[in-house]
Amino acid sequence: MTDYTQNLFIQNFNEYIDHYGIKQAFIVKRTGIEKNKLSRILNSVQPVTYEDMQSLSGALDKDIKYFLQEKLDLSTPDYKDSASIAFYMGAVDENKEKLANQVFDLLEHIDAILGVRRKLQKDALEVLDYGF
Repeated sequence: MTDYTQNLFIQNFNEYIDHYGIKQAFIVKRTGIEKNKLSRILNSVQPVTYEDMQSLSGALDKDIKYFLQEKLDLSTPDYKDSASIAFYMGAVDENKEKLANQVFDLLEHIDAILGVRRKLQKDALEVLDYGF
């Protein structure tokens, strides 16, 4: 593995965890890599091995290739449908898609309740305008 590949991986990995506010303690817990070693790797003091790259990528549910991109895309996901939310929560499976659909249903119900509340408040103000 070349120095360029190692540097690119570490640069992108650091950019990713900074962007999403992921703590090193979380990565240590998910990987089992010693805290001091992780710090040395992320600060480019210690070279990252292929096994470390696998472990670090896996801790974030990503493939090594994701962190070896020339331009890492950290744009915020666009939740146009429940499948995109389920995908953002990790690998898409039936349970996550079901959960995403339940979240959308809940949001629709909340919107309906707030709409009824606004209507009741408006009607109450209209009644008060007539002096009842």
